[in-house]
Amino acid sequence: MDAYGRAYEGRDPDAAARLFTDDATYQWGPFGDLLRGPDEIRAKWAGAVGDEGELAFRFGYEVLAVTDELGVARWIASADVPAEGRRVHYDGVFAVALRDGLCSEFREWWNSSETPL
Repeated sequence: MDAYGRAYEGRDPDAAARLFTDDATYQWGPFGDLLRGPDEIRAKWAGAVGDEGELAFRFGYEVLAVTDELGVARWIASADVPAEGRRVHYDGVFAVALRDGLCSEFREWWNSSETPL
């Protein structure tokens, strides 16, 4: 989770892709595309990151449950958009399966809201 947070705050698709096994799956939201492997994950992240300039991103989490098969964490993040005078807040859940220290299955759900800066 710490490494994911660094990739998120740094908007780094390569760092994110390195967290996954060669056969990993990643699904953004319950209806999102099921991404397969680090290359698809990197491409999705790169598209989501875009060229956003000097935005300030923050990421935090708390582990909610861990079993032999799955970890569940709540994640909280925000992004300041100074040019538009707003802050976007995210609150979500990750379900993560690990193998050999890398993520083999990753699912996430979130809600978002906005406030003025």
